[in-house]
Order: sequence, then structure tokens, then C-alpha cells
Amino acid sequence: MADSDPWVVQENATIAFSLLGFVLANVPLYWHLRAWNMGSVQYIFWVGSQCLLQFINNIVWKDNAINWAPVWCDITTRWALASSIAICSSALVIMRRLYHIANITTIHLTREDKRRMIIEDTLIGSGFPILQVLLYWFMQGHRFDIYEGIGCWPAIPNTILSWFIYDLWPVFFGTMTAFYCTLTIRAFLKRRKQLAQIMATNSDLNFSRYLRLMGLAAVNMIFTLPLGIYTMIVNASSPIYVWRGLADLHYDFSAVNQYPAILWRSSLLAARSLEFSEWSFIGCALLFFAFFGFGDEARRHYRKAYEVMVKRLGLRPDLWQRLPEGWRLGSKPAGPQPINIVLPTIAPPSKRDTVYTTSGKLSISISLTDVGPDGNVVDNLKPPCLASTRSSSSHYSIDSESDTYVSSDKDEKKDERESPLPPLPLEDPDFVLDIRRMTVPRPAPDVPMSVRHSMDIV
Repeated sequence: MADSDPWVVQENATIAFSLLGFVLANVPLYWHLRAWNMGSVQYIFWVGSQCLLQFINNIVWKDNAINWAPVWCDITTRWALASSIAICSSALVIMRRLYHIANITTIHLTREDKRRMIIEDTLIGSGFPILQVLLYWFMQGHRFDIYEGIGCWPAIPNTILSWFIYDLWPVFFGTMTAFYCTLTIRAFLKRRKQLAQIMATNSDLNFSRYLRLMGLAAVNMIFTLPLGIYTMIVNASSPIYVWRGLADLHYDFSAVNQYPAILWRSSLLAARSLEFSEWSFIGCALLFFAFFGFGDEARRHYRKAYEVMVKRLGLRPDLWQRLPEGWRLGSKPAGPQPINIVLPTIAPPSKRDTVYTTSGKLSISISLTDVGPDGNVVDNLKPPCLASTRSSSSHYSIDSESDTYVSSDKDEKKDERESPLPPLPLEDPDFVLDIRRMTVPRPAPDVPMSVRHSMDIV
């Protein structure tokens, strides 16, 4: 088939999103595990693992229906059954714990209380899925099926027994979750002020996380209950296989049915059922990340992970600042900022014995290290005598491009000591003050980039 075939595009999209769902579902695992939120931890475990198994199966059986790995299929088909029930049971565990928090019964617990609570949540969240796998033997028609483009799939004939063993669980868990959701909302509204005081002193519990957990469980309940009822209605309206006992049901039990894509896709009901089952796990993984992948604790962990990765690679944490300015939206420039010193431009008077020759505007550039403790300018490159007051026979030639000084022999014999700058001739009628100001930036020191330090705080 060509790459532009819609079915090929759908296959590639399922493969890509299955891997993406596995990665995103496990991103918030650390802080839920640290808070011992067993409902969320089990939700991550079952949804993430099923997305990973889907990713592997879709690659192995992308364009074939060959029985490459029988034992692998035995494991993954049972895992898919357990995962489909675990999503519903984990949502019930989350809502049940939120109800106890709203009633302020699980805030201050002893070690024994916490241990009992963890055991109860684990039994509800993972005990029922494991029980489902054990009961699978009584409704299993043959070993498994293989669908091209999907992989291994459990073989469950449409019997009345399968309704009670498998199809009824989503309806049961959806109803229980709705019951606890109603009680939780009522208790939350009644004890909101008390919860606010308790959550203010608990770093692992806050209103934001509480409401997100409630939203996750409520969304799962909204989808689980109607879909469970719809599945039972569809199965009841489809041809029913009469259950005559295990001997009849398990006849030719080792058979493996293999279905090419052109065959199973020709059945609209089969195509919708298989594709919806795959994308339901992907949707649950993306939904969980949407609730917990953008919170404050998530952003803090993203920052820590970035710093660890950059440190392991031997890069600087502010490496992104070296990108072009157009790519760094809202970023601050790295390194010390230039210091601007503004000085007036003064045109010296002509009624002095000292002769000034100016061929352009006076350009003065000084640094902070050129200013002495008394506020005067100190020239480090020339002797102090050059900064002193010159005699009437001294001659200066000041140019914007060159600086030439010519002095008499009498000036050279003077005592070399630092003198203050001459006062401005304010009473001179020919004095001209140029009010235009210029900015002289101080350049950054010529230091290699490896030893410079940024003062930006991100």
C-alpha cells in the first residue's frame, strides 16, 4: 500500500501516539508516587504500559498477521483486558480518596492508617483487573486472534456469561465513581474553609491538585458509564453464542485466527470496535497529561530535568541565551551591561595664553577606574604632571582623532604632583557652553566566554 493510503496514515498515527501516550503518562509519575497517591500511580501504570504494548504490537504486525510470538500474545491479550478494567477502577480509587480528604479523615494519619489505606487502594485499583484475568478462562473461546495492523487480541465470544464477567465492570465502576463524586462535591462545599487551612500546611496537597484529580475522575466517569451501557446494548442486539459449558466453548482451544486488514476492515462494527479500543488508551494517557503535565510542580520538575541534562552534557544552563535575539522572546542579554557616562562638550575660550587647536568636537572617554577618590580624573597612562595646570607657554592640540601635547622646558621642571582641574570660566563673556550631551558606553572586558557569568535569573 502506498504511504498516502488513509489506512497507512492511520497506522502510523496510532504508532506515534501510542509511544507519545506512554511517555506523557509517565511524566507526572514521580510527584504522585511521592505523595502516595495510589489511584494516580495505578492509572499511570496501566495506561502507560498498555500504550507501550500497543506501540510494539502495531510495529510487529503493521503489514502482516503472522503468529510470530505466541507467548507474547498470551501475555499482552490478558494485559489488555486488565488495563481496560484498571482505568475504571483507578478512577474510582481517586474519587474515593478525594471523598475521604473532603471529610477530613485522611489528613492526619498514623503509619498504620497510611499502610491500610495504600493496601485498600491497591486492592481496588489492581485487584479487580487481576480478578478479571483469572475469570477470562471461563469466557475465552480460543487462544487469541491476530489482526493485521493491530496485533494480538483477546478472543471473547458474545455470551451471556461474558456480559457479567467482563462487560458489566465499566458500568459498575462508573456508577460507584458517580456516587463518590456526588458525596465529594457536597463534602467539599461544606468544609471548604477547613480544607483550605489544612492544605496551606501540606506541601503535597493543595486545591489545584485536588480539583485536577477530581476533574480527571469525573471525566473518566462521564465517558465510562455511557460507553459501558452502550457496549452492553450492542452486545445484546448482536448474535449471541449459547454457552453450553467449557468443553464446548474451549473446543479447538489452541486455534489462532488471523485476519488481514482488508478482511476485518470490511466489517464496520469490527473496525470501529478495534480502532476505538486502541485510541481509548491513547486518549486516557493524553487526558492525564493534560490535567497534570502543566501544573506548578510539573514546571519545577521540567526545570530540574533540564538542568540535570545540560549538566550531564557539559553545557551551560543559559545556553539558550546564545541563540539569535529574535529566537529569545522576552529574554535578557547575558553578561554585564555597558555603563554610560554622559559629559558636556565644552568649547574652550580663546582669550588664554594657552593655545588650543580644535579640528573637531572634543571626544572624552573615561572609565570608572580613571576617577580618583577626590572625584577628579586620574590619567594612569601619563605622568601626573600632564594633568596639572600648565603655564602660559604651554600649548595643547586637541583633535577628535589625535591627542598631541607640546610643553615648554619650564613645565617639565615643575614638581610632579596632582592638581585639581581648573575651574570653568563662567564669568568669561566669550565662554560658550554646548548643551548637547553624548553617551560614551563602557565596553565589556575582554574575557573569554568560558569564564563569564550571567546575572540573569530564570
